[in-house]
Amino acid sequence: MKYLLLSLFLAALTSNAFPSEYEEVMAANIEKMYQSTTAQELTNLANQFQRIANVEKDKWEPVYYTAYCHVRVIFFAKLSSKETHKQLDQAQKQIDALFQMAKKEPEVYILQALVYQLRITDPTKGYKYSKLSNEALTKAEKLDADNPRIYYLRGSNTFHTPKMFGGGKEKAKPLLQKAADIFETQKAVNRLAPTWGSHHNNELLKQCLAEKE
Repeated sequence: MKYLLLSLFLAALTSNAFPSEYEEVMAANIEKMYQSTTAQELTNLANQFQRIANVEKDKWEPVYYTAYCHVRVIFFAKLSSKETHKQLDQAQKQIDALFQMAKKEPEVYILQALVYQLRITDPTKGYKYSKLSNEALTKAEKLDADNPRIYYLRGSNTFHTPKMFGGGKEKAKPLLQKAADIFETQKAVNRLAPTWGSHHNNELLKQCLAEKE
């Protein structure tokens, strides 16, 4: 009996000791994604993540990174307002699928909040999408109050909101500082967990600290 138990223990240990092929492929693609700086590279990676999602139907991460690749295209391509919304529409399709399979995952709500914020392509869209973004972040906070991207996105939105509408650097600063503190001390829960936001958060925080309104 003890030999059987030992065999089972060793089998379990072995299975956990080595990353799965899925994890290896995902980790490699995620690393490429963070290094990519062109729309074409990110679109190609979105397609790769989508192919993984088509196979690994019970995993939410490939769907998440498919959406996030579409979002990142906006950061590296000069798009018109119409093109930006079209790109975000592609991300939204993936987010809608995520809500069906991982509605208790805070990162899904955070990504949704980011998409809403990026839809503010002119002042007329500010109230609508800021409200929707804040609602998504509130849901994320209820699931994981220690996620730094919650406070980063709140701070970023506040930073870019005119002072007369309740925004500005002074009000953004404590949110961005809180995000920075968490980013500095918190480790990713695993190799596939999202880690974005820290660099831009620090850039905004530097502006808050350097300039007096």
